[in-house]
Formats: sequence, C-alpha cells, structure tokens
Amino acid sequence: MKSLELTKFTVSRIASSGALSAWARPTAALLGVVLGACGGAQAQVATGEEGRPLELVHEACNLDGGRQVDVDGDGRADIWHVESGGREVCRAVDLNLDGVRDAFIYYDDAGRERRRESDYDRDGVPDEIALSEAGVVVRKERETNYDAKLDTWDLYEGGRLAKRERDSDGDGIIDQWWMFDRPEDPRCATVTSDHNQDRQPDPGSEVDLCGEGYKAPPPPTTPTQLGAPAAPSAAPPPLAPAPPT
Repeated sequence: MKSLELTKFTVSRIASSGALSAWARPTAALLGVVLGACGGAQAQVATGEEGRPLELVHEACNLDGGRQVDVDGDGRADIWHVESGGREVCRAVDLNLDGVRDAFIYYDDAGRERRRESDYDRDGVPDEIALSEAGVVVRKERETNYDAKLDTWDLYEGGRLAKRERDSDGDGIIDQWWMFDRPEDPRCATVTSDHNQDRQPDPGSEVDLCGEGYKAPPPPTTPTQLGAPAAPSAAPPPLAPAPPT
C-alpha cells in the first residue's frame, strides 16, 4: 500500500511541476487515474530527469464477460468488445489473427475513439499510445528502441503531426526537436539536436530533411579489393524512425 501511495504522490508532483511541459501534463493525470483504479496494485512510475513519465501504462479494459468475435473461425476470439451502460467503452483486437492482442481501443461517451494502445513487437506491452480528443489524434507517446520506456512524444495539430520531441539515446532526456512544417509532405521535418548535453538545441545543428543540401547517408561501400578500405561517407544527421503515417 505504501508503494501505491508513493506512486500517487509522485504522479501528483510530476503533474504540478514546471519541469513537465504543458501538453504532457494530461499524461501524468491519466497515470493517477489508472493507478487509482488499480486499487492495491504495487506500481511505480519511472520518470526521466525532466520529470516526464517514461512508462507505457496500460489502461484497464476488463475483457472478462465481454462480447467475443471469432473472425477467422479457428475457435478463438480475435476481437473483444467491452460494454458498460449500454455503450462500448473499450475493445481489444488481434489484428493479424496470431492469438496475441495487438491493440486496445477506448471510446468516449459519444462513441469516439479517445485512446489507442498498440503493441508492434508482440510482447504484450504497448509500444505506442495515441490520445484523441473528439475522435481526432492530438498526441502520440512512443517507445521505439524496445527498452519498455517512452522515448518519442508527437504533438498533432488539426489531426496532422506538427512537432516531435525525442530522446534518441534512451537516457530520459530530450535531445532532438522535430518541426513538421510542410503539411503537403509529412515526411519533411526540420530537426535540431542537443549534442553537448545542455538540454538545448545546439546552434548549427538544424537539419532540413527535405532541404536541397540534405542527402541520406549512402549505403555501405563494398571494397573492390581484399583489404581495401571502404570509401568515407559524411556523418549522418540526427535521425529517428520515420514519422508515422
């Protein structure tokens, strides 16, 4: 019980701390709600040095007694519908019919999607949490290096990816800032990085991924003669996984 109380206290401090950016505070509030609903669960919330929650916390969706659908007729459920008060509140889905739940989807009072947890590596733990308002995505929190900690935070405006903050080396500190300022091409972004660990974008670090001077790193060069060194290549700019579509 002491562990749960400490966790609730930690979440409260995180949510009220100036160290957490305004758009991330709802995440801390949600953690408090989820933990409160868990009763005596002995959970701890891992945070980075900036006070930002790093754990991907699964929101409860009680599948016991839910309506099950067998899509492929193999005798096991592929979709679980959970209802309360005459409406669907959440569902779980096995998207590729392999027996492992890949997504949990949650709905607001109007039946619009408000939250989606996606598990891409089939380990039973979400890798991405998408949060929506009025059915439109406003934020995604992602884990991209399979260490079970959040490292990428995407902010959407009008349903379009607009900004990204990223911890590229997994130390819990933001070191990349992405600006998606070309609505006509979601692949284009301007990226600034912190290489000197002062937690600020470094002067001269800006890279325009669609700029005329930018070239993707060349493929490895295969030596034509035994022992011949590979041709040198320019140091690649700070990259991260491609923007989600």
